[in-house]
Amino acid sequence: MSSIITEELRFRKLVCEYAIKHKNNAEAARRYHTSRQQVQRWVKRYDGTIESLRLKSRRPHSHPNQHTEEELSLIKRVYSKFKHEGLAQVYTEAKKRGYTRSYGSMCCQIRRNIPKVKVKKQYYKSNWKPDVVTYLGEKVQVDIKYVPQECLLFPTDGIKYYQITAIDEYSRKRILSIVDEKSVTNTSRFLVDLEARMGFKIRTIQTDNG
Repeated sequence: MSSIITEELRFRKLVCEYAIKHKNNAEAARRYHTSRQQVQRWVKRYDGTIESLRLKSRRPHSHPNQHTEEELSLIKRVYSKFKHEGLAQVYTEAKKRGYTRSYGSMCCQIRRNIPKVKVKKQYYKSNWKPDVVTYLGEKVQVDIKYVPQECLLFPTDGIKYYQITAIDEYSRKRILSIVDEKSVTNTSRFLVDLEARMGFKIRTIQTDNG
């Protein structure tokens, strides 16, 4: 991935080139409305490439109050043993073993030095395979669903209507019937003449309950 060259970097490059060409940092500062000290710093860093003028990290390499190797080792040992009980318990156990820093400092070191291990979930592949039908009427699916009022083209007078559907899996032939009650009686009446309406013998009927 190429580095992004910003307008600020182009500006610094122009200032450095002008100062080097005229051998005068003060004149470059006046021309580009910046300070002589700033131009001097940029020229000192400039090596002919625009990358040398990028901002560098101001983060200190060390500080006098940083964690020692013994403290980091203690945190790692206690964390590996008590992490399942929570960070509060980890801090309590570390204090018992001579840790003197604050709870926030301990949490910061854990986030920085102990990488989180992502637990991969294992999904088992199902062995289920659909039944293969080979002839007409081997399996017919039957289901009943509510018909919304806006789908009906006649006045209902507040009566709810249901649609019973039978589909042959082999030929995909479909038989429909509209009833005004979701009951075993209406379903039984639908099944009485289902074979005649299908035009062939039915071996198995399957519903939502299997």
